[in-house]
Amino acid sequence: MKQTLADTELTGPVQQMKYATTDPDGKYYGYELSFFDEKGLLLKWEDYTAGHELDKTLVYTFDDQGNLLEKALTSAAKGPIYKNSYFENGTLKECTEYYGEDTFYTRYDEAGNVLEQLENNNPLPVEEDPYNEQWETNTSTDDDGCRIEITRYYSFDALMEITKSKYNSRQQLLEEYKFQDADSLAGNQAVETIICQYNEHGHLTAKISDKVTATGTVERTVHRYEFTYDLHHNWIEKVEIMNNRITDYKDKVRFIRRREILYAP
Repeated sequence: MKQTLADTELTGPVQQMKYATTDPDGKYYGYELSFFDEKGLLLKWEDYTAGHELDKTLVYTFDDQGNLLEKALTSAAKGPIYKNSYFENGTLKECTEYYGEDTFYTRYDEAGNVLEQLENNNPLPVEEDPYNEQWETNTSTDDDGCRIEITRYYSFDALMEITKSKYNSRQQLLEEYKFQDADSLAGNQAVETIICQYNEHGHLTAKISDKVTATGTVERTVHRYEFTYDLHHNWIEKVEIMNNRITDYKDKVRFIRRREILYAP
């Protein structure tokens, strides 16, 4: 949930940021505006179309300690989309969603369990998870001091997937491996692999993904990111490059992201 300067990869006395996207041919995809307070908390986010028309507005409300209390998304054309409130620990407390003339309300406990559901103020039966899903995560530290997580995903009590992840000191993903079962984990036979690389600013510069296909071959996708920085060490341009089967395994620029940052005097 992006709600602070750090979440949006910003540092310094930032008041406002404009985030725009184009492709290599110059096609404009619109832009976003983010507004921050003196504590670095995101107060409002606005999304604009390529025609410079306001599309959506997201408003955040925090308490004096910086804990998120409420978040509300509104469409400029259709009105409210959703309104969420949160417990002090950051978990969702209440959610109200708007679909045309219909309103759906859900209330949760701090563990994320559904306590109440309403449709247009009429009670609904609390739905059980149709997939009967559970996740079990074990955490350890390797010889390099990196955090290692092994997460087992179950559906209807059957083990469906095991994910092994490694993080750096900034808690950024370094490596991720997906296994089909305990035997493939023990034999280190991953069906999917992700390797991430970062620069000195902590920004992702490369993401290398390998996936074993049904025929046993490995398909690789490489995403690379090139940055330009301002004097505050915030990036103001990010070029996204992809290399995989779709690009005939040649580097191809996919998108160019540009940021205009307004700092407090």
